[in-house]
Parts: sequence; structure tokens; C-alpha cells
Amino acid sequence: MASSKKPLSHKVKASTSKQTKQVSLLNRVEKAFLALNQSHKKMKSMTVALSGGIDSVVLLHLLYQLQKKHHFTLKASHVHHGLSKNADKWVKFCEALCATLSVPLDVNYVKLPQKKSLGIEGEARQLRYEKLLQTKTDLVVLAHHEDDQAETFLLQLIRGAGVKGLSAMAHFDEHRHLWRPLLNTSRIDIESYAKQHKLKWMEDESNQNIDFDRNFIRSKVLPILKNRFSHIIKVISRSSSHLAEAQSLLDDLAKMDLKSYLKSDKYKHKLQVKTLNKLSLSRAKNVLRYWLELNDQMMPTKHLLDELLRQVLTAKKDADLKIDLSKAFEIRRYQNEIFIVPKKQHNQKNYEMIWKGESEMILPNGQKLLFKKVKGKGINLKFLKDKKLIIRNRQGGEFFKPDSKRPTKKIKQILQESDLPPWERQNLPLIFVGNDLAFVPNFGIDVKFQTKPKEVGLEVIL
Repeated sequence: MASSKKPLSHKVKASTSKQTKQVSLLNRVEKAFLALNQSHKKMKSMTVALSGGIDSVVLLHLLYQLQKKHHFTLKASHVHHGLSKNADKWVKFCEALCATLSVPLDVNYVKLPQKKSLGIEGEARQLRYEKLLQTKTDLVVLAHHEDDQAETFLLQLIRGAGVKGLSAMAHFDEHRHLWRPLLNTSRIDIESYAKQHKLKWMEDESNQNIDFDRNFIRSKVLPILKNRFSHIIKVISRSSSHLAEAQSLLDDLAKMDLKSYLKSDKYKHKLQVKTLNKLSLSRAKNVLRYWLELNDQMMPTKHLLDELLRQVLTAKKDADLKIDLSKAFEIRRYQNEIFIVPKKQHNQKNYEMIWKGESEMILPNGQKLLFKKVKGKGINLKFLKDKKLIIRNRQGGEFFKPDSKRPTKKIKQILQESDLPPWERQNLPLIFVGNDLAFVPNFGIDVKFQTKPKEVGLEVIL
């Protein structure tokens, strides 16, 4: 719900005050920014997650000031969930604020699924992160602060989380390029900064609804703890930092256990069973958790993780193992390896697509094809002068001859002789020139369409 106090102006004015707290907050964020640039590549662009609330408004104001000095590109992103009757007002407020600062704003409209397996809070958070992570900038900057960290810690504790969950939120998430520069800043300091700089913001009426676990902890639990233990927020923050260090060591151990699997992104979606089999139970679970996170999967429950490991280690080599991981993914086993497989790849309908010169194409099952003209490789371009390049899935009866010294074979036979998992065979796109099969990803180009060393060809990469 919007604040009952009507904002006098959306204009943000820089304060001339020299009060220690306000100057130190800007200095702390600047120091954190410089440290981040020193330890990682220089951050030339940032996107602020702007809800319109006090925390994100303060963060935008801080980065707006730093932008002038450090010359990085700054923009904002707002996610409209449509859950509140005031959601449109938040959009208008963010648009007005960003217009005043000449900061570009992306507004993303999302709709929560009817079946909310993660709950309203969880589904909204997941959709929000999905949109933010699609942003093409060096950093996505979030306004989480010290009190948020304490709330997250208590939430995870109530849910029975392990080291990963209790380490709560990281200052910098290198994998997803998320930065939280206010994580050591209290809510009181943020409110003080906003008032001193005469900032305006919107209030979310749902923050008063204690049916939501986070709101209950914020309004009912933490005040009691603060009354008894005045430094509880700082103490929880310190504990989260200790646990984050412990998690870093566990990640290092997982990297050691995975070894060669981390050398190429091409193989990160699969894992050899023998890698898990030779480890202790605790280390095997640690490797599974790390591997799932590496593939952007949500952490499974303890029960699911235990069951997953049990089935993976005890299943026969030829067993058709399939375990639901989430709404979108499942774990499959083929021979001596396990795979993370998108569910949408199953039972796909026949399709046919014509290449029109694009550098990339997204197939109906979500796979991506890249196209590049190169010398001495790929499908000989001379065949595409009067014929179309057509992409379609297997429909049966296709023949292929990638080697002049070997006989022509049915695609079905070639795939059966390969070590390609069954579900990948079903989803393998075939590239035709006119009505003739010219290229099968991972298996080569038919001899008829191969490019000679001095000729130009079209390379198709799956």
C-alpha cells in the first residue's frame, strides 16, 4: 500500500550535510565498490533492483552519486508482480524517480503460477530473480541490509537449513554477479540517510501482514530478541559470516572432488556415478549440492537429497532412473552417469524451422543453435544458393553418411551405437539442405555437403 503521506516531490536532492553517519554510509559503499573492482574485473555497468521502497531508493541514490565520480553505467529494474492493488502506483513512482535522475528503468511484468509450490513469497522472489538475472550488466545490485540478513538467518533456521542456508546472503555472489553493498548497514542508518537527504519512497502494505513468515519474524520475533539482546542483529550477522566462510571451504572441497568436471561448461550438466561412489556419504552429498548449484538448481530438501543419492548409488547400470528435482528439471541416469534434464524436452511435437540468416535460433524444446560462416568447415554454402536450410527433429527413416570410407547408415542405428542418452537422441535436431540430411550435431556433415579447405561453409553449433 502506498504511504498515507503524499510525497511532496519525486525529486532527489543531494544533501550538503556533513553529518558523520550520512558521509560514512556513502564512503562505505564507495569503499566496497573499489574493493570489488580490485578483487574482480572492473565493473563498468550496474542494474539496481528498484522496488520503490526505502531500501532500494537509498541504494539508487548512493550509486547515483558514485556514478558521477567513477563513471559506470547505471540503470534500474522494477518487477511488477500484480499482487497488490497499488502495484501500478509503484511503477509510476519508480518511473518518476528514475526520470528525475536520468537513470534508465526497465519495468518487467510477471505473473505468478496458479500452483504456488514455493508459496507466494517464494514464487515472487524466484520470478524477480529470474528477471533481474536476465539483465545484461556487470552487476545486479540489491538493497538487502543487516536486518534483512538477520531475518533470512532466522527463516532458514526455522526451516532446518544447513551451512549454506544459514550463511544467508553473500555480499557478492560471483556466480550470479549479485552485489549487496548495504549488507552491513542497519535499517536505522538507511532510514536516517533517507530522511537527511529528503528522499521519498513507497510503503508496501503487505509488510504488515504477519501471515508471511518474514513479516512475522520482523514485527514479532526480532523486537523481542532486540529488547533482551540489544546487539542481536550484529551477532547474527557475524554468525552468518562465519558460516559463509565454512561454506566456502565446503565449496573448495567439492571442487577438489569434481576435478576435471569443472574444466568445461559442456560437461557440467552430468556427473559420473563413480565420482560419488568413491566418496564418504557426507562428501558425496556436498558434491551433489555444489553440482546442483553450479547448474542453477534450487537446493533439494534433506529427504530428497538422501533419496537421490541412494537411488543413484544403488540403481543398476541399465536402470531407467528418473527423479523429480523441481517443476522444470529432473535427474536422469544413463549407464554410469547422472544428468540434469529439462522436463520440457520430453514428448515434444514434430517441428520444422527454416534458417533465414540468423546468428542463433531457439528450438521449441529450448535448445539453441548458433550459426557462423567459416572457411574450410561446416555445410558448403554453395548448396544454399538455391535451397533452404531446414531444421527439424527426428521423424524416423533418415540416412546419413559422414565418412566416405564407411557405408551409409540409418540415423537410428548411428545413435544406438553412440553413448548419447536416449532423451538427447529424441531431441537431437537434424539439419537439412532442401530434402537432404546435411548435418547431425555431434556426428558430422554428410560427405555430399562437406566444405573443402578453400571454400566457405556454414558452421552449426548446438
